[in-house]
Amino acid sequence: MLQRNYRKFSFLITTAFVLACAAPALVPASAPVIPTSDPNSINTSIVQTAGAAATQTAQMLPPTFTPTVTPSPTSTITETPTPTFVFFLATPTVPSATSLPESSDANFACQVLSQTPANNAGITREADFETRWQVTNIGKNGWNSDNADYRYVSGDKLHKASIYDLERSVPPGGNTEIIVAMKAPANPGTYTTTWKITSGKAQFCTMNLTIVVN
Repeated sequence: MLQRNYRKFSFLITTAFVLACAAPALVPASAPVIPTSDPNSINTSIVQTAGAAATQTAQMLPPTFTPTVTPSPTSTITETPTPTFVFFLATPTVPSATSLPESSDANFACQVLSQTPANNAGITREADFETRWQVTNIGKNGWNSDNADYRYVSGDKLHKASIYDLERSVPPGGNTEIIVAMKAPANPGTYTTTWKITSGKAQFCTMNLTIVVN
């Protein structure tokens, strides 16, 4: 009985000793202390690294070549004047509205130089107008205002008076104006009237007028 108790006591003593030796190994090791880092130190490290890289890059680049440009001489170009061609065109001769005086061997003769209105001019129905003839004396005798006149001789009666006295005498080579007051007919159509100068028994200088009444 004593021997059995001695064995139990020895076993307990041995177990306690083993547990005492193993206890330090079972205790968890304390966590390592992590040093506190300065946030600015990271930026400083990045700047230093970038500076070192830039320095190395600059050392590896070839030296900068600055080309020297020599300006080319400026040349002065003298323009050759372009010849100007001038063309002279012949100016057509426009006939004068006034005919050159003629001459006649007759004692009484005239030449009509101009007429207003011109033949075939359009006139409004029942319109009052004047017909004017510029005439020159191309005969040998003068036209005496005492016995010379101009009058309607044939054709349509467009006149307001059928006979007019010459306002003044017209010597050979002289000019005068024959004026007749007229009125256009009421009906549209083409009308022609004829007038002449008379001196004594002589009748000459035929003056015709044709109008178109609208």
